[in-house]
Amino acid sequence: MISFEKMNNKEFQSYIGFMIPDYAKDTAEHYLMSMEEANEKAEKQIESLLPDQENTEGQYLYHIKSEKRLAGYLWFHVMKEEKKAFLYHIYILNAFRKQGIAREALRFFEEEARKLGAASLGLHVFGSNENAIELYRKSGFKQASVSMNKIL
Repeated sequence: MISFEKMNNKEFQSYIGFMIPDYAKDTAEHYLMSMEEANEKAEKQIESLLPDQENTEGQYLYHIKSEKRLAGYLWFHVMKEEKKAFLYHIYILNAFRKQGIAREALRFFEEEARKLGAASLGLHVFGSNENAIELYRKSGFKQASVSMNKIL
C-alpha cells in the first residue's frame, strides 16, 4: 500500500539535507559547474522557493510510504491564480524502484493539483534521466520545450 504523508519540520530538514546535494550533483554534471557552485545555487533556489520551509504557501512536500516504510519524496507547487502545478521533485529510493511507486506518485500529484484548481501540470527533467522521461511520457506528459548544451 502506497501512502503520502506531509512532511513535518524534522522530516523537511532531513529531506533538504538529501535533496540539495543530489540536485547539486546533477546540476554540476550537466552544466559544467563545480560542486561548490552547484551546491550554492541549489541552496539559494531552496531559500527562494521555500522561504517558510515546509509551511510555504502553495508548496506541497510529501514522504512517499510503502507499507509504512519511507520509499521516496514528492514536492510540487500549485499556482492557484494561474491554474498551474509544477513538479519540483520526485525521488524513489533504490530499494523501491521498479514497483510502480513513481507512477502512483504522479497520479497523486495530478489528483491533488486538480483538487487545488490546477488545469495543467509541468515539470523539468534532466535529459540524461531516460527512465523518468519514459515514465512521464507514459503518464501523458508531452515535451513543451528543449534546452540543450554541449560540454567542450
